Amino acid sequence: MNNLNSQPTNNKRLRFLNRASKNVSTGEALALFAVGTFGLHLITFFILILIYGSYSQLNKKPVPTLVQLETGSAIKVAPLGNRDRTDAVISRFVSDTITLMMNWSGNLPPSSIEENTKPKPDKGINIGERGLRGNRVTSGAWQASYALSEDFRKEFLKMLASMTPPGVFKGSTQVVLVPLSIQSPIKIEEGKWKVKMIANLTVFDRGNNLGEVIPFNKEIFVRAVEAPESPGNTSSLAAAIYQVRASGLEIYAIRDLPQENL
Repeated sequence: MNNLNSQPTNNKRLRFLNRASKNVSTGEALALFAVGTFGLHLITFFILILIYGSYSQLNKKPVPTLVQLETGSAIKVAPLGNRDRTDAVISRFVSDTITLMMNWSGNLPPSSIEENTKPKPDKGINIGERGLRGNRVTSGAWQASYALSEDFRKEFLKMLASMTPPGVFKGSTQVVLVPLSIQSPIKIEEGKWKVKMIANLTVFDRGNNLGEVIPFNKEIFVRAVEAPESPGNTSSLAAAIYQVRASGLEIYAIRDLPQENL
């Protein structure tokens, strides 16, 4: 009888011990999980410290400003945004483009030392527009026109063809652009500027060696564009287009400068 009573008691004790052991195992698992998580956070914290230290050292280093070209020469550069251009770059772009476009010597733009001493006559580029006073522009103007935006270029070439004297292509007339003042670029908005140019066009021909002076006072509107990649060994046309657009700029409008602004 005593044995029967003691058996249920022993079973209860065993169930209690099993429950206790399970409770202990769950607690240990939670403790291990907490320790592991803390360890991972600690490792992550040290990694972040190392990364911060690396960035701090990088921040203290001066920004690289020297770029070596494939030709072996080196140039100094400055960090700029994709749509930012310095005043010097904008002014030079405007000056070079307008000078190439408006200087009509009757000779081709030289492409070698030999052509500098023995220039070739310029027969002009036919723009295919009939009914105009003229339908040709100088080769230099044609090359420089690739610095204009596509929607502005065609109309401007028509205007140039109409005002180019026929004697330019016969070697009897020359037109020289004389810049008097190129003002600093004025920013209109992000990536857009306007430049005021005060200049004279002097027309020389065989009957007038003193030259006829025509005012050329313009407001030139410029915007930033993606600079083309170097064409390498390709056609002369591709090289000419690259040369006039290498600054990552284009002219999208030209208008007369009002007299009161001179």
